[in-house]
Formats: sequence, structure tokens, C-alpha cells
Amino acid sequence: MSWEYQKSLKRVQHHLGSMGRIETTKLTREANLEELLAETVCREIYGAHVYVDISNFAHLASQISSDPHDYKRLIQEVHIYQRLVTEIVQRVGGYCVHFQGAKLHALLYRPLRQHPKLASVCVSGDLASRAVLLQLLLQDFVQAVFNPAFSHNEPFTIAGGTDLGNAIGTSDGIKGDRELLFLGSPANYAAKIISSANRLRLTQAIHTALPGNLQKLCQQVGKDKRGLDLYQLLPVASQHLDALVKSQKLTWRRDEMIKRVKEEQQRFPLSRIVYSSANTSIDLDSLSIFDNKRVVAASLFADVSGFTDYIDTATTERKKRSALRAFHAIRKEMALVVKEDYKGLRIQYQGDRVQGLFHLPQDNPAAITAKAVQAAIGLQSSMQHVLHAHLPETGELQLKVGVDLGTTLISRLGIRGQRDRICLGETVERADMCEERCEGNQIGITKHVRDRLPDDLQKYFTYDKKAQCYTASLVYEK
Repeated sequence: MSWEYQKSLKRVQHHLGSMGRIETTKLTREANLEELLAETVCREIYGAHVYVDISNFAHLASQISSDPHDYKRLIQEVHIYQRLVTEIVQRVGGYCVHFQGAKLHALLYRPLRQHPKLASVCVSGDLASRAVLLQLLLQDFVQAVFNPAFSHNEPFTIAGGTDLGNAIGTSDGIKGDRELLFLGSPANYAAKIISSANRLRLTQAIHTALPGNLQKLCQQVGKDKRGLDLYQLLPVASQHLDALVKSQKLTWRRDEMIKRVKEEQQRFPLSRIVYSSANTSIDLDSLSIFDNKRVVAASLFADVSGFTDYIDTATTERKKRSALRAFHAIRKEMALVVKEDYKGLRIQYQGDRVQGLFHLPQDNPAAITAKAVQAAIGLQSSMQHVLHAHLPETGELQLKVGVDLGTTLISRLGIRGQRDRICLGETVERADMCEERCEGNQIGITKHVRDRLPDDLQKYFTYDKKAQCYTASLVYEK
């Protein structure tokens, strides 16, 4: 199987022709977002987006040895972390959108009806306060509760970011692959302002909405990419945090969370965690903490560069519908290139990017590598030759793709009903970094990948000092 122009063209034409009219109204009532949102049912949602990442996760993944217990410990640790972090999000009245690997995306929102100005200010202040407290609580949880319970491993360090405003909520995917997505500056910049370990950051919008007692905890640290003030939370002593939580009418008990961690360790003991190789395509839905797969695989990340600005400049209802129509067409075609054209696994949508994995043919790294790079070329071909042609308004959007190869562990972890697909391993982190550092229309690969490519592909990739990997601008015709 491979990418073909006519096949891609027919898919995109059929999808655009059958999509139907897209709704983009404001969310004005309480609703189950997973049941409400769909490809054509989108809502503008006012809320605070919070991202909290395990900042040393790439290092932790790279330290996994051949010792089976290393994998089991990391699986157990990530699984329990995700479960209890989800509980904490819910305790502050938030919604856990998903985990992007080790990175949490949470949303605190409230439907805005016809609020008078004062009521809107109150809503903003409440959401901003809870977003900041969520960051502080998660930092306290990791440092005071979680890390002491897993003392045999390197302690987690976290970093976070939060922003406030309107974002468009939608749901995208194929059949059982559907996931919630949020498009717009608040959902994007909350992740982009994340810095190094133990730094919890917030945008000017969050800071402005905070009450005075929480503003005193913030220190200005410069400007974000939009030229707006950027803030960082100062360290907060445990007693002070307890008082802040109480003032917001929330509850936080470390002794209760210590007990919860112990309960989770007993519920998910290392002895029950197993993993195996795979000589057929992995059934992602069958995976769990007790059934994991460890394979030689190529990780792929493909990101639509410039999409946040594209969404933010869509200020009228017509432009919003047009932007969402383009978004859904791009995302579905990306998934189909990975899944149908190259028989890969679509792991996850992450905002305006897709994560894919290729692990067959088993024990044939050269063939796996070639397939993943060919899929990257197929993705660029669909974007440049098919999607731009049928959606000329997307002409300024470009695709960036990163690929690496190595031993990878695949699982589904977290709370039942909200378990996210996750790939663990240094390979995943390196593919991510290759994509992040690339320019638009480029494919970035590691030396490990380049050395395994056939000569007819290898010759196109040259070392790029800026991207710190080998890059090429390739479409299928080449």
C-alpha cells in the first residue's frame, strides 16, 4: 500500500461533499461535551485551559534498560499518576480533556448565557483562580505525595501553563477513534508557554482575571509570542496553599491522597503488569495496564503549522465554519494516510497534529523505517497537492513531520472510560522534537532513521543544524 493522488483526491472530495453544515454557536447551557460535540456540532466555549507536563519524562523514558521491571515500574507510575491527576482535576471542577503522553490537558469552563458585565467578570475570576490552584495542587501532589510513594524511581518534576478565553470545541475521528479537540489561542498558548521544571506559568488573560490574593503569587517573566505579559507562579508553602484552597471552597487533604496512592499501588501491582511483542497489527482498544505491547517501532508526529493563527483570524461565523471544515478535512486525511495508505496506527490527535506508529513487519527495522518515512511523504503530498487545491484558503498552512525508530511500549492508561493511548520510549520523544524543530513542508528524521533508509530515500536528507536532525522537503512525485 502507498499514497496515490487519485485515492487521496476521492477521499477528500467525498468527505467535503458529505460533511454537512457546521454549527459554531456559543455554549450557553450545561452539557456533556463528549455527547454534544461532533464534526458538525461545534461550540465556542469560554474557559481556562491548563496544561501540566512531566518535564523530565523524556529523560525517564531514555533511562529504561532491558530490565523488565524498569518497564513495569514506569507503566505503573504513569498509570497511577494519570488516574489520580484526573481525580484532582475533577475536584476543582475541571474536565480532563486527555493526556498527550505525559502532558495533561484540562479545561475549566462555564456556559456563558446573557451575563451582565459584572457576572462575566466573576466567571472569569473563578475560572482563572481554579486554573492557578489546579497547577499548584498538582505540583504539591507530585512533590509531597506521589514522588515519596515511588522513591525507587527518579522523581517526577512538572511544569505547567494556563490561558483563558474562547476556544472552539469539536470532536474528530473515525468511528471508535473520536476525540475531543479545542481550537484557538487559549488551548494553544497554554501549552506553548510551558517552560522548564517546576515553573508554572500563566498568560496576561489569567493574571488580569485573578483576585488580588492570587495575583500576589505571580511574577512577571517577560512576554509571550503575542507580545502579551507572561507570568510565573512563586513557590507557595503548604499551609498557604491549604488556606488558598479553602478560600475557594475546595478541599485538599494530603493524607487522603497518600492513602489513595497506596490503594492504587495495591490495585495495580507490578506482578500483574505484563507486556509482549506483536507479530500482527496491535489492537489499540484491547490494551490496558495489564496488557501492554513492546515492539521495535517508528514514531511519527505531523503538525499543521500556522493553524492557531488561521483559527484566530476567523472572526465571522462564515469564516469559522470554513476554518472548521478545512480542519476536519485535514485531520481525517492525515489519519487515513497513516491508517489506510501505510497500515500504521493512529495513536492520538493532539490539537492540530497527529501521532502515528509503525511496527510491522516485525523485527525488520529497515522496512519499518522506510514505511514511516514514506507515510511522512504521503502526508506532505496530501497537504500540498490535494488539500490546498480543494481548500485554497489553507494555502498558508504547512505540514511539519518528525520520525524516529526504536523500542517502544504501547498501552492505554488512566481512568476507565478516559484511557488514553500512550507510547513510552526515548524514540517517541525524539520524533516529537524533530517535528517541533522543523520548518513548514519539511520532514525531520534522526540519524538512526536516515542510516536505515534505502539509498533512493536517504540521498534527499541532509543535516540541518537548526532542526538538529536530518531534513528534506519531499512529496510523492520525487
